[in-house]
Amino acid sequence: MSTLTSVCGRMTSTTPRNTLAQLLAVDEVDAPELPISWNVAPTQLVYAVAASVGGARKLRALRWGLVPGWAKDARIGSRLINARCESLREKPAFRSLISTRRVLMPVSGFYEWRRPVPRVPGLRQPFYFHRADGAPLVFAGLCDLWLDDDGRPLRSCTIITTASNKTLAPVHPRMPVILPPEAWEQWLHPGQPLALLDELLVPAADDLLDVHLVGAAVNNAANNGPHLILQQTVPA
Repeated sequence: MSTLTSVCGRMTSTTPRNTLAQLLAVDEVDAPELPISWNVAPTQLVYAVAASVGGARKLRALRWGLVPGWAKDARIGSRLINARCESLREKPAFRSLISTRRVLMPVSGFYEWRRPVPRVPGLRQPFYFHRADGAPLVFAGLCDLWLDDDGRPLRSCTIITTASNKTLAPVHPRMPVILPPEAWEQWLHPGQPLALLDELLVPAADDLLDVHLVGAAVNNAANNGPHLILQQTVPA
């Protein structure tokens, strides 16, 4: 799956680990300080918060792109960076995780791509979405644990997506599920009825996100730096 055709194929992560731990009321930090990045790509490490059976919250660094525990090869993760909320209970990779392995995924912002009109083969225009006040966005996600042939663990995650709100719809028909602070406990709490979780998997408020055009440099995952999120006045 190309990162330019999936939902939220690139993200930014510019908030320090301990700041996120405080924001998300984490009880334990079990993650290294990840480098600040303006171009987080699938298969790279991202922060995620999960809750234990007793409700204690732990911040970990997980690989973005879900590798199910039953997978034969970790390469499947590059195709599972998103999970559609409408089919969570049907897809083998996700249906057992929605009940037991939910996570919060804090990010600073994310990119989405729109094809120009008239359509030009292979050409898409990137846009950057973020909160106007600079506060992190918190995505709803799922995680799993996979063991390689030598028993070495790989913890990975995927972003749950839903239909786009009015801000995102002109660029892409789908968006990440962005959870407001009042929903964080409900999403993480063990034993939560699935019907209540379904109520959270909805588009964000139309006024939550700011969006602007950015340059094509973000298309290359090797590029990084704050210049990637600078507003462009004309398409690249």
